[in-house]
Amino acid sequence: MPRRLSSASLSNKTFFSFFLILMGLSMVVAFWNFYERTSFNPSKVTRYYLGNVREDEPEDAPLPEEGLMFPKTKREMLEVTHVHIFTIPLIFFVMSRILSMTSMREGYRLATFVASFVGIVLNLSGPWLVRYVSSGFSLWLILSYVILGSVVIVYITYPMYEMWGLPTMEGREIGEEE
Repeated sequence: MPRRLSSASLSNKTFFSFFLILMGLSMVVAFWNFYERTSFNPSKVTRYYLGNVREDEPEDAPLPEEGLMFPKTKREMLEVTHVHIFTIPLIFFVMSRILSMTSMREGYRLATFVASFVGIVLNLSGPWLVRYVSSGFSLWLILSYVILGSVVIVYITYPMYEMWGLPTMEGREIGEEE
């Protein structure tokens, strides 16, 4: 395996590119799914996790526009968390390893890795905090999507540029010290 993506073989560049494209599509679907449920609106995030059924409403009150939504149960929360706590870190680990093979400066790489960790922690803890602590954590969950979306863009665009857009001269990267 080459140390830098720019000097990787065509088959490795193709493999990495396909992986990054599929990860980009998976993130688009994840964001779309969250948007469909919440519109990135804190009150809709709260309604999604806490439900919209209120005990203080009269029985003959009109149904909410979006239909009846009940608070997420602990079991529902565990099922979703169980899957995501394994898959999200694994996906970001693989993408971070690909980014590590680029010429990105160490400080930027470190900032990207830290932002990924923060985004993942916010994303995994957000639903639990909204459901069991305070609806104010809905902003925490929305912020997690902003952070994760930003780092995914870095994880995909920088390696793709380095593999396909960065010119090389006789096996050396442009700008590389002799």
